[in-house]
Amino acid sequence: MQSIVKKQLTENKLYGYILGILGFLLLSRILSMWFVPLTDVTEARYGEIARKMLETGDWITLQHDYGIPFWAKPPLSTWFSALSMKILGINEFAVRLPALLLSIGILALVWNFAKSYKGVLYAWVTTLVLASSLYFFLDAGTVMTDPSLIFCTTLSMVAFWHALQGKKLWSYLFFVGMGLGLLAKGPIAVVLIMIPVFLWVLFTNQWLKVWKKLPWIKGGFLALAIALPWYIIAEIHTPGFLKYFIIGEHISRFLTPGWTGDKYGMAHDEPWGMIWIYAIGGLFPWCILGLVWLLKHWKKVPSLFQNESGWGLYLFFFATGPLIFFTFASNIIYTYVFPTLPAFALIFAEAWDRTRKGLNTINLVLLGSLVCGAIFLLIALLFQFKPEMVSKTQKTIVNAWLSQHPAVGSSLIYWDYKTDYSAQFYASGKVKAANNAGDLAPLLSTVFDNYLVVRESELNELPAALIKACKKVTAVQFKEINSLLYRCPAIKL
Repeated sequence: MQSIVKKQLTENKLYGYILGILGFLLLSRILSMWFVPLTDVTEARYGEIARKMLETGDWITLQHDYGIPFWAKPPLSTWFSALSMKILGINEFAVRLPALLLSIGILALVWNFAKSYKGVLYAWVTTLVLASSLYFFLDAGTVMTDPSLIFCTTLSMVAFWHALQGKKLWSYLFFVGMGLGLLAKGPIAVVLIMIPVFLWVLFTNQWLKVWKKLPWIKGGFLALAIALPWYIIAEIHTPGFLKYFIIGEHISRFLTPGWTGDKYGMAHDEPWGMIWIYAIGGLFPWCILGLVWLLKHWKKVPSLFQNESGWGLYLFFFATGPLIFFTFASNIIYTYVFPTLPAFALIFAEAWDRTRKGLNTINLVLLGSLVCGAIFLLIALLFQFKPEMVSKTQKTIVNAWLSQHPAVGSSLIYWDYKTDYSAQFYASGKVKAANNAGDLAPLLSTVFDNYLVVRESELNELPAALIKACKKVTAVQFKEINSLLYRCPAIKL
């Protein structure tokens, strides 16, 4: 009895340590969400799209610029960010908060999933590994579509396993995850869910059980009922959306290297198999510990995926199915790895559980998670105190402009710039761009003082009369680019 009580006290103390480290990781992420400005291009773009949605009141069509539709993504993430800013105001923390809440939801799903199979300690180790992995921490507080996607795919993958155990509610949540996934990222969400499920059923030959345990017909209608109305209304609002989104973003993007049809950026042309390199990097630091474990216990690797329930094999396909799908795609980016992260955390916990000796072996997991949290916090502070070294944002320039209390109707003009999304976000859309004197002249001929942003290296491109008439307000340096802010009176060029 004494040994049982002692073990319970030891485990309770351990759980306290784990919760403390998870709290530290959460604090580090919240601080980074607060300190780090929206960075160009991706995060600031989605933040500005959400701000425009809130400003214009158009909750159907995402806008790349005022009146220009953004057809590349569905609206779920944008809805969340716009709603958050409606409640908390337009700021970095508000636009990022949905990503954090969705990530906490993912951790809760994974914790429940792991606990239902192998107990509380196994669940906490899985949660700790997932929360402290590089890509998950990045995703947990960043304005992208991926937090919504990962929540949806994880919900469906967890629900599928629970449904096989006879839990009826989860059998419908499997299709809820699909429906929401269609609104988070599009048909690719269904593909990322169904590939692991299909491979697992194929290898375990449980076709009949899977057919009986899940309501495929009712569930299919449920998924469509969640997603289809928006797709129909979006096409009515801006005809051509479905063709571009389905054919372009979901077929041409993956089959055509360097696809030139991208309306909102540039296509990537990575070598085949690059997705696996991204996966290794995204699992830092656990990829290193996993490699050490693999070298030490390589004979036990097959046993990880061999059990009567098919649990290990399910985790294997959950982790590798999406990577296999993207192996022969060239137009990929590192975020395509994100949906596999929960499965890799579960596999790591499974490997740890198979070879641990008592509770002492968890110390390395605790230490690794704590070190990751400290590193992430230091990086966030670097963005705050040394932004010129790491940050790609126009926030400082826009703040300098706002500090001049510009008159209503005056413009913030960027010379020879592609107007960055961060400038649009922080200036509430009141930014213009000029690439030549012809574009610049009408912007400066108003009755107001206007403000001009120009790179120091391009100052000689401006008319001499303009430079003579304007007054330099400030200079801001980011990554060796010195940007100057000038206050210019109404002038005719």
